[in-house]
Amino acid sequence: MKVAIGTSDGIAVTEHFGYALQFQIWDFADGRFRLLEKRRNLPACGAARDERTVRDPMDVSVDLVSDCRAVLVSRIGECAVNRLDALGILAFETEDTIEHALAELAELAESGLLAEREAA
Repeated sequence: MKVAIGTSDGIAVTEHFGYALQFQIWDFADGRFRLLEKRRNLPACGAARDERTVRDPMDVSVDLVSDCRAVLVSRIGECAVNRLDALGILAFETEDTIEHALAELAELAESGLLAEREAA
């Protein structure tokens, strides 16, 4: 399971989805998380648009994490939640450390509660 985390410092979940400059992509397998990569993002909120801009900036941000199963951010708006949900991606808000947030997500996954939330 891949997880995208909005972080500015690599220590805590600090970024609002719409303003995130980067996402760390983590993989959860065999009860352990490992950092796969960092993806640079053009923030959807406040993004400059002109007549040459074809795509909605929010679509670009959502596409950037579309291969992930979950997104962990400090805040996320309804528009982004709806777009992620349409792709089957769960969104979680937290301002915890990455280590603690991933541990909580692992507990949800291992207990089956993540699957229950997915079905809701």
